[in-house]
Amino acid sequence: MIRFKIDLESTEMLDRITTIYNFKRDTITGRIALSLSLEKGKTFTDDVLNLPQNGREYTPTSNIFGRLINDIDNFVIYKAIFDQHYKKELSENEFIKLYKLHLKDGLELWNKQLDSCDITKGEHISVLLKPIKKGLTLRSNTTYISTNIKKSEVKEFQELLSFEIGKSENDEPIVIKINDLREFDNRNIAIAGMAGSGKTQLIKDILYQISKNSNNDLKFIFFDYKGEGNLEQLKPFLEATKAEFVDIVNDGGVDFNPFLSINLDERQRPFSIRAFVDTISTFVPRMGVSQENILISLINDLLDRKNGSYPTIAELFRDLESYYEENGIRQDTLYSVIRDLSTNIFNCNLNNPDVLSKSLYLNLPPALSDTLRQLVVFLLLRYFNSYFSSTNDCEPKEHIFPVRYVIVIDEAHIYLKNKNARKALEDLLRLLRSKGVIVVMLSQGVEDYKTKDFDFASQVKLPICLNVQNKDYKAISNFVGTPSSKYKLESEIKKLESGKGLINIGEPKIIKLPLPCNSIDIVLPSNSFALIVAVLPSWTIIFSKFNNVTPDKLTFPTKLKLSVPSPASRVLIPVTSLIT
Repeated sequence: MIRFKIDLESTEMLDRITTIYNFKRDTITGRIALSLSLEKGKTFTDDVLNLPQNGREYTPTSNIFGRLINDIDNFVIYKAIFDQHYKKELSENEFIKLYKLHLKDGLELWNKQLDSCDITKGEHISVLLKPIKKGLTLRSNTTYISTNIKKSEVKEFQELLSFEIGKSENDEPIVIKINDLREFDNRNIAIAGMAGSGKTQLIKDILYQISKNSNNDLKFIFFDYKGEGNLEQLKPFLEATKAEFVDIVNDGGVDFNPFLSINLDERQRPFSIRAFVDTISTFVPRMGVSQENILISLINDLLDRKNGSYPTIAELFRDLESYYEENGIRQDTLYSVIRDLSTNIFNCNLNNPDVLSKSLYLNLPPALSDTLRQLVVFLLLRYFNSYFSSTNDCEPKEHIFPVRYVIVIDEAHIYLKNKNARKALEDLLRLLRSKGVIVVMLSQGVEDYKTKDFDFASQVKLPICLNVQNKDYKAISNFVGTPSSKYKLESEIKKLESGKGLINIGEPKIIKLPLPCNSIDIVLPSNSFALIVAVLPSWTIIFSKFNNVTPDKLTFPTKLKLSVPSPASRVLIPVTSLIT
């Protein structure tokens, strides 16, 4: 394919329609527009003038025709369609000229239809469905395929799910109704903030509120990539959310068999195995096609021997070890990774409860290599993808969209740097939005979410920008959404500092993040008093509220518990008592 430019009018129409439908790329819009023009039988004569080349440029890498077989550009398929449409073999230059003309024709037709419909009522969807229905052949008998994946019955939370993310500068609570379709058409969250900005505290507070407001029915998994989770410090959070803390290194691995993501149905199994191996090859350095084929063959043989049940990673490693020895293959990165995965990383006990049946805080300490930490995360994500893809889409009730699960991915920039991992995350975000799964990503900067091949912020309806190192207006506006007033956003950006964040709900707003929660339990004999050394100035107010006296002389009953509102991260504070 050659390099070429389309005209400015086509570029503007492409962008408008792509934005209306929230398509991933303008190339999708272009393919649909092309089909609209060809479908109505439109042709152009040889004497028609070339369109001006004052718009967007496309190169051989732009992928405007897509890739289908062996990752080969579909240019030849489109060229053949045009040859048939014009009943002659077109030169490449003739094809490009006609392509641009049909593209503009289809865009004009599409744009005109959009101008005459009410987009707020979803009529633009009907516009797109008309040509689809026209060429669609409906089948009366449907074949259902079983998955054989070990599943738990994941509960649907069907009520309004709300949480407070902070307060306005006027101390008014900022409440997010995350599954109210009148406010959010998807439930994905992205948080950007450098170290010390408060993003970890914020997400813990959100998870605490979600657990509390759903009576702990809504489960979550928190991937702590840094592995800085301390069990003692996390105890209040874990108790409040009824979450299980698992340190991959010190607790003997997570109770999960990654092979559960493989569909055992004979028609689906080859594709499932391929996806499983692709996940591994994404993160294993220097893993080539021959190693992938070895792994596919060994997994197939294992599944055949297991006769309907799942093997363990340890069994895979034993087979891999034997294969390498028998064929004189030197130990390589694949060998090392499978060996390490089989060593106290996954507990593949058949009696394990399903990982989705409980909330889980997964600690991935630096003692594990980056490869292993990333593999653990994505093998679990692979299972979630497999599980939820086999479930029905959630059915909204009036304006409430049911919610089934929450996935929190810390240090998301680690994965966003990897092309294949980006694709997996993109697919996950797109699939799970209809399945009632909230995906939360945490990263250090807003620029992390915009990669060269995908803008992750486009799949997020609640972006939260905390204190970031790069306070570039363009980067932040791309992340939180373009405001109606550039001046307003610029002024709010200047206020960003630790303990504050920026959201865009109608307009850019600075929020004050929740303070860390502190609590104490005091047990004293009757007729005693204590001298309290408080950490936070606001404690004066709290003590006064409960006791009507100043905090330096408090008379307590036998037992008294005082706490700051959110127990997401409460810690014991020093107490000095004088008993008289």
